[in-house]
Amino acid sequence: MWNRLRYTVWAPAYDLVANAAGFDAARRLSIERLRLAPGNRVLIVGAGTGLDLPHLPPNVDVTAVDVTPAMLHRLEQRAASAHRAVTTHIMDARLLAFHDSSFDAVVLHLILAVMPQPEQGLREAVRVLKPGGRIAVFDKFLRDEERPSLKRRVLNAVAKPLFSDLNRRLGPLIAGTPVAIEHDQPVAFGGTYRVVTLIKNDGGSQSTGGAA
Repeated sequence: MWNRLRYTVWAPAYDLVANAAGFDAARRLSIERLRLAPGNRVLIVGAGTGLDLPHLPPNVDVTAVDVTPAMLHRLEQRAASAHRAVTTHIMDARLLAFHDSSFDAVVLHLILAVMPQPEQGLREAVRVLKPGGRIAVFDKFLRDEERPSLKRRVLNAVAKPLFSDLNRRLGPLIAGTPVAIEHDQPVAFGGTYRVVTLIKNDGGSQSTGGAA
């Protein structure tokens, strides 16, 4: 699996690159928007080395999944250093081995732009989320109506196999799912990166699939 291979290579330097990009504040903002309560069950999908852990309240129950064992090993070391209990699983985000409505919140940080079939990953996140629960999305997206420039298309030909897709849109990913956009905020690089909070409708009605 290509994602497992490339992130095994990236694992030793991942924290350095992510911290240099200044994403810590965006992670914090995204998780704050979840409005977590004591005892909530939180799933981090594509958890990587655990950079989200410091921003999660100590009184929530955290499960972290990633397709790359090397990444999860570093997450486990981070959790142990912080004396924090985290349940970890090596797992494909497109086929989560959890029952429907298992979690109060799901964290999708910097994962939708890198996974194959991101629409399937988003559907799985929605499936395991309880009605009324929230999904924290932090990632790079084109605006739904935006057409990528020639320069961006050329850059994406290099970036997509090595890092992530520069030209994904959020609207098509949530279309047809029972979620609505509660909050949408540009956070970095001229709005290329956004913090988006999705909320699952209590009655399971369909989302409009549009970005705010």
